[in-house]
Amino acid sequence: MRRTTTRIAAVIAASLLLAGCASTEPEPTQPAGPNGYALAAGFPDGHNLWYDVGDETGLTDLILEDSAGRAITSCLGNGPLLCVAGPDDAYGVLVIAPEGAERAVMTWFGQEVELTRGEGPAEGQPPVFGGVMPPFSNSDGYSLEVFDGAGAVVMTS
Repeated sequence: MRRTTTRIAAVIAASLLLAGCASTEPEPTQPAGPNGYALAAGFPDGHNLWYDVGDETGLTDLILEDSAGRAITSCLGNGPLLCVAGPDDAYGVLVIAPEGAERAVMTWFGQEVELTRGEGPAEGQPPVFGGVMPPFSNSDGYSLEVFDGAGAVVMTS
């Protein structure tokens, strides 16, 4: 009986010790995007830019999601290509840029907005940029300039 009580006490003590070692903090996770897409860029406000290249077509596919994982806009093509779409309170801008592009600036109804450069899932894929535009008034319009590393304009729209 005494031997059984000692074993039970040892099992309880070991269980309590192991329970104290277990973390109560959830493990940090990477955002999960659409099936097969790689995270090209994360934005400070929680938006994510997802990137994929079709195996058969070679087309670049971009998806811009809000912090809740809802798609705001998407863009599909070989580039150079500018795609602008989304709800009125959060227009998304996606750019499939020419090779060598390092920086993109959108002039959005009078405001200059630096777009975030995304990293492609594979070497040799075109550079991509994305951003969520601020609210606007119906004046001026918008334009885009994409620059290479030396500051030369390599794409306009």
